[in-house]
Amino acid sequence: MEAPFHMRIIPARREMRMAHPKRLGLLALLIPAFVCLTGCWDRTETNDIAFVLTSSVDLEDDGKYRVSYLLPLPGSMGGASGGGGGTAGGKSYYIDSEVGNTVREATNKLQMRMSRRLFLSHRRTIVIGEKLAKQGIGVMFDSVPRSPESRMTSFLVVTKGKGSDLMNTEPKFERFPAEVIRELTNSRQSIGTSTKDIGIILSFNSDPILTFLVPKESQGSNKPSHEIQMIGYGQFKGDRLVGIYEKQESEGLLWLRNQVKEHMFTFPTDGKEMSILVTKGQTKIKPQLQEDKVIFDVIIEASGAVREDLSNLDLNKAEVMRKVERKLSEQISKSIQSTIKQMQKEGTDSAQLGLIVWRSYPNEWYESIEENWKDTFKKAEFRIHVNASIQETGLINKNVINEGM
Repeated sequence: MEAPFHMRIIPARREMRMAHPKRLGLLALLIPAFVCLTGCWDRTETNDIAFVLTSSVDLEDDGKYRVSYLLPLPGSMGGASGGGGGTAGGKSYYIDSEVGNTVREATNKLQMRMSRRLFLSHRRTIVIGEKLAKQGIGVMFDSVPRSPESRMTSFLVVTKGKGSDLMNTEPKFERFPAEVIRELTNSRQSIGTSTKDIGIILSFNSDPILTFLVPKESQGSNKPSHEIQMIGYGQFKGDRLVGIYEKQESEGLLWLRNQVKEHMFTFPTDGKEMSILVTKGQTKIKPQLQEDKVIFDVIIEASGAVREDLSNLDLNKAEVMRKVERKLSEQISKSIQSTIKQMQKEGTDSAQLGLIVWRSYPNEWYESIEENWKDTFKKAEFRIHVNASIQETGLINKNVINEGM
């Protein structure tokens, strides 16, 4: 027999009354979540930001700092127009600068006339002018790390003249000069010099190096373009620029730092030139202490590949190959000796050899060497041992036109 209607609904009402507190608890958990999902209170819109691709810092004649920024123009950021910086009727970026008693003051002055906020997280390179580099780059390590947006992985580079001049070049291959600066600094032929690495070296009272770039006009064109060229590394004594490691000295520096990159040696063999590309290399430096003198044994293992041979030598013959390998060993040794001579002349330990001595003789370092390391380094003796081998002679070992002669 079916129960009356009023008897059937009583259990349902009891279930609702029992479930009601659970639902209230669930709502209490969901309400704060809804509040958090209403939006980002501190959001920054992309069109309110001016992305900094690179910047430069120069020292003016009156002692003030000039800060320059390279900024892309959103309205000119369409598809590639067939060339770099200044092609197709207009640039896709612009450069602006300001002067201040500090780097931060100059930046704030520049911000006051910009409709967008300067955003530094995309900056990959910082260019330092020659005059500021000679006075000291220590100021960079007070202004840069204080900004949370500034990346310590950004590359520091130094240039001849003003840093803003380097930024105003118009390379053809890239849309922005900032890209050329970054690629040259971090290429397979150069040692990248990041802000972090330089800061660590300076914190140990040692001597860093910075990639040295210069503006350069292209050659062979009716309308030369303004390119950027790497000529070596800035030689720093502490935080001050004292010289430049150029061609031969920069190559020797690669070996002494055990950071060998691809580089070419061209030298005469039997009166004709031969070009050999160094493809691999390893350096071991073993220090010895003799009374008040330090002796370094520099042991080099190098591999190379013949890229051009005008001497028509038969490289299949073992004695000929050994002769070429000895020539290559001599060239490597000369480059290292040239670097050592320049380092000792200025008293700059650009190869971080003091660190090697400290690791090998920690007690002697703290007791007697550290305090007078600069003088000790100038008198140090170097014994260079190079073992070079030619791994590749090319697909052919003779000029093709001489095969039938």
